[in-house]
Amino acid sequence: MNPDEGQLFSRAAALGLIGGAAALLVRVAPAPAAPGTASSACAVTPKGEVGPFFTDDSVSGFNRSNVRANLNGTSMQAGVPLTLTVRVYDTKAACAPMPGVQVDLWHCNALGVYSDEPSEGTSSQTWLRGYQVTDKSGSVTFATIFPGWYGGRTTHIHLRVRSKYNSASSTDDGTNTTQLFFPQDAIRDVSTSVAPYRTRGVNLRTNDSDYVYRTQTKGKTDLELSGSPGSGYAASVSIGLPIT
Repeated sequence: MNPDEGQLFSRAAALGLIGGAAALLVRVAPAPAAPGTASSACAVTPKGEVGPFFTDDSVSGFNRSNVRANLNGTSMQAGVPLTLTVRVYDTKAACAPMPGVQVDLWHCNALGVYSDEPSEGTSSQTWLRGYQVTDKSGSVTFATIFPGWYGGRTTHIHLRVRSKYNSASSTDDGTNTTQLFFPQDAIRDVSTSVAPYRTRGVNLRTNDSDYVYRTQTKGKTDLELSGSPGSGYAASVSIGLPIT
């Protein structure tokens, strides 16, 4: 065998080995998920309980993107601005975007108080409550504030997602509700550096010690967050229906 033949043999053998490895990779690669099944990118969102502070927003004015004030524009709530985008998709239809879904949002203010609650002394107040209907891309965007906290709970936002799967609005039906959670470092930064949050200090109830986070949503509804306490935050989350 001359040197050229040896080189040809070596190259052919190497190519054969590479081709065989590639074929093996093709054979063992997992098949794509079938339409309507859950995967890491297309998963059903877990239920998070309604909680005691849901109020059905039957007044047309609640259909709004900016929820920082009362419906009449009064009582603008102080706090770190938060722009929240919610994207809704259908896990039973290959995770296609779902237009026409009503997304209700409500949460406490910077001091941990909810509006429209006699027990909170806020009857007839309507701030930090509202809903929107998803567009053709399955999305809505709210202008609100970073929530504060109250005893026994970590910082969170409530959602009710009304769709063809469940349009209920009762306070005892939570099968279309969930709760959204913030990164722990962002909660700490806001609580320690910005008024009026810092008047209450740091919440001792962390995400991992919160019963809804730990036993219901299990870290599946964490917000993707960017920004800072000084400039405000942008957050996004994807909701896979039907919520279970």
